Amino acid sequence: MPKKTHSASYHLLKSDPELNEPPASMAEDVSAADDDEGTNKSPLWKALINLMGEIEGTNIVALPYVISQSGLVAIVALVFVPFLGFYTGAILIDCLYDENDAGERVCVRSNYKQLGEACSARFGGAISHTVQLLDLFLSASLYLVLCASLANGIFPDLPLSDKFWMFITATAVLPTLFLKNFSRVAWLSLISVIAIFIAVVGVLVYGIAHHSSWNPGKILVWDIESAPVSLAIISYVYLCHTTLPGLEASMEDKSQYRTMLGLTYLFAAIIKVTFSVLTFFSFSSNIEEVISNSLPIGVLRTVVNAFLILNVVFSYPFLVITIIQIIEDSVSPDCFSFKIPHIVWFIGIRVSTNFLTLLPAILIPHFALFIAFISSLTGSAAMFILPALFHLILKKKELKLYHYIFDFLILIFGVYVAVVGLVYTGKSLFKTIFQDH
Repeated sequence: MPKKTHSASYHLLKSDPELNEPPASMAEDVSAADDDEGTNKSPLWKALINLMGEIEGTNIVALPYVISQSGLVAIVALVFVPFLGFYTGAILIDCLYDENDAGERVCVRSNYKQLGEACSARFGGAISHTVQLLDLFLSASLYLVLCASLANGIFPDLPLSDKFWMFITATAVLPTLFLKNFSRVAWLSLISVIAIFIAVVGVLVYGIAHHSSWNPGKILVWDIESAPVSLAIISYVYLCHTTLPGLEASMEDKSQYRTMLGLTYLFAAIIKVTFSVLTFFSFSSNIEEVISNSLPIGVLRTVVNAFLILNVVFSYPFLVITIIQIIEDSVSPDCFSFKIPHIVWFIGIRVSTNFLTLLPAILIPHFALFIAFISSLTGSAAMFILPALFHLILKKKELKLYHYIFDFLILIFGVYVAVVGLVYTGKSLFKTIFQDH
């Protein structure tokens, strides 16, 4: 029987039963790949840092503005939403596993698409995959919008448009997208977490130094027009669910996943509530959508915005590499009728994904409204609706009555945030864009 032609790919070499003795050089490559697979796994602290870099990002700078618009309702939501986020993040990953005949947990799914297909073979996979990718793309675009706003805050006298700064940012972060796994990305996330911590401390120190001007009486109780948009923004600043399947898969010890998730949400809630409330008191008479731009022009404002830009630059790769991994898992260069060299595919998918994030940023260059728009359009589905649906359908034989009740309440809450948020965000966007023109 004639020998088949084989690819040099490690996966093909490993799975081919006819190729009993690969050449020595290829055997060495296989061994090296196995070793690399082990070193690419992330310990608990690296997974925690990656998720902190995602959830404790620069979206925090919009929260004082949110409190100025919705008052006490926003503060309550800042405490309440992370509990929901932890629960839905936990059940989302639980739905990746089933029990075998021996009662052991076995991973049978790996992503949103497979979860959707398990729930509905016809449309579930496509809907879940679309929601996940759209949310990740829009979130990455949001970083570019924020970076443009921060850069203009540092250089207010330069005649440079937001679109120019967005393009510069997208170009600057491109080299970081050639990292191949989350273990390496964790070092960038660590820099981003340190940068946001320094920026937050800078704003807080300024605010506390001017505590004599604090007036808690300025906090609103409720504003029916602003509350839906604010709730959408708050839901978004705790959103990390589209990255969770890939992050959990990258962990050395997957049994530590809930510990990692719980610690992340605990730290995030403490930091977000403390920062947003104290900065609202400090800048209640002058709150910009990006709170650092409320600082007086000078050294402090420049330093704070510079560290926020560092946070953007080093948080962006985690999101975009997640997108790239999802695309590479779904599409291979070998599936095309014409041959695409692997190096061309490797570079091309990173460059094109990077600059595709520019398009939404250019179309919606308003930071707070962009957050609310993303959360209403895809964030609520990714954080509340889909995890609750997956849990109700895939784990229905294991659920107790209180699980059903809680999941249905989360489902209703997610639909409310999505529908009402889209209506009010759409109205605000229309007014803003109409006024701009």
